[in-house]
Amino acid sequence: MKKLLATSFMFFVIGGPSSINALAQKTMPKLPMDRVYQGPIVLPDFKGRDKEFSYYRTRIREEMKTGPNFAGHYAIVVIGCGTACRFAFMGDVANGQVYHFPYGGEENYGMDLRFNVKSNEVAVRWVSENNCLQDHLVWNDYQFNNQGVLRLGDRDFCEAI
Repeated sequence: MKKLLATSFMFFVIGGPSSINALAQKTMPKLPMDRVYQGPIVLPDFKGRDKEFSYYRTRIREEMKTGPNFAGHYAIVVIGCGTACRFAFMGDVANGQVYHFPYGGEENYGMDLRFNVKSNEVAVRWVSENNCLQDHLVWNDYQFNNQGVLRLGDRDFCEAI
């Protein structure tokens, strides 16, 4: 039984389908998200615990009301801040807590996020100083851990995707 579990786990970690590159597949611990939260949506407490996010409360609430879109019970909320400028927050739809997202704003021009409800990974791509950069983040239920920024090519590479 242990051998079967180990083999299944290795298939999932190394050989299973993924939107990330081979290097990241070998270094990122993945959490299987076999269940998606189906309970009542809990919205943030913008007068208490989540007060620092209250300026964006309408956008955060609206996205969280649609249900989880990341890691089983979280909603990633992407907000525009100008031409190709984006930043993000993440809210737990099960308890309403809002978290900062580690990338965004003018420092991460043209930020593009790739994520899904059944994975705890986020691929982040952006332009900085005419370079197309990418990082893979892993959410561990407390914080995002980055796997290292990679240069993918010139600015045009990001804009072509």
